[in-house]
Amino acid sequence: MTVLIIGGGQFGSQIANLLLNQGIAVKIIENRPKALEKLYHRFPKDIIIEGSGSDPDLLNTLDMSKISAIAALTGSDEVNLVISTIAKYEFGIPKVIARINSPRNAWLYDDMMGVDIAINQAEIMSNFILDSLN
Repeated sequence: MTVLIIGGGQFGSQIANLLLNQGIAVKIIENRPKALEKLYHRFPKDIIIEGSGSDPDLLNTLDMSKISAIAALTGSDEVNLVISTIAKYEFGIPKVIARINSPRNAWLYDDMMGVDIAINQAEIMSNFILDSLN
């Protein structure tokens, strides 16, 4: 099992670390120089891929048949949705997980866009807060 994480910032790198600690193979795609610098200090170089995760040409260079899941974890809802659609409909990735940055965009994250699981941080936090008040 290999999980392809697109977006290696604080959120993506933490998820990658947790998965690696569970023995799950991970690849991380990132295109921002500062984020890449941090990734190279934290992870083995062979799991880091420089480029845009929404670029089908880059994805075509990978053996996508070995990818069990893609996690679109960038800070941009638009990019996460493009990644999700490409992953599901171009490459047939069995499990597509996408991060929702703006709660107003949550309605877009559905199976029509290729999203199997949408992670809405605002909703998760509000549920924790509500549960703690009861």
